[in-house]
Amino acid sequence: MELLIADDNTLSLRFLADAAALLGHRCDIAGDGLTALALARSRRYDLLLLDVRMPGLDGPMVLQRLRADESAASRSSAALATTAANLAEHERPLRAQGFAAVLAKPVDLAGLQRALQAAAGNPGMVAEPVAAYAELPLLDDTAACRSLGSSESVRALRQLFLGELDSLPQELDICLALQDVAGLRERLHRLCASAGFCGAAQLEHACRRLRSRLADADTLRADDLAELRAAAEATRQRLIGS
Repeated sequence: MELLIADDNTLSLRFLADAAALLGHRCDIAGDGLTALALARSRRYDLLLLDVRMPGLDGPMVLQRLRADESAASRSSAALATTAANLAEHERPLRAQGFAAVLAKPVDLAGLQRALQAAAGNPGMVAEPVAAYAELPLLDDTAACRSLGSSESVRALRQLFLGELDSLPQELDICLALQDVAGLRERLHRLCASAGFCGAAQLEHACRRLRSRLADADTLRADDLAELRAAAEATRQRLIGS
């Protein structure tokens, strides 16, 4: 199939594109919604994989504008929503907005293959979500290899992930100083996907716990971030030593 994959998370975008290519599909990629919309208007794709939360123009907005543009080459193409959020909470509204299926991130190679087959062959299906992590190793190499397909891919994406972890403490400090709860929720959304793809099970678990605690919060305290900071630093040190 001819695929367009849009995601503002570099790790997610690289994994999805590499995995789809490994499965025999041709892919174009976009790091934001505006680029994705421009590509979809100019080229006919069999399937669009659109991240639900992207700055500026998110996946649902891209799809809405595309469907309303009679001259768009991919106006009628099937669309698959990708999200690191709770699948049960978002499945129904996303399907109501025109997505054929919903794919929960992180996902392994087999899960992506099932999702692509479901979207192409049976648009009413919803991709099977990945089971939640709990009390797993700091770095799960087996899970990462299963997700990314090879040890080489794991090493490459973990190097990108290390850079993300290097800048995380400063980002958390800014969110705390500005009491930017919405910004922190957005940052956790991306971090959760990155951690899942790289097999950083404890950090992914800490992300999910903090996201749950912040669901209805409007203020931040330093101790709210303690578990996440500890898991991120322990993961960073393990990556440096690996």
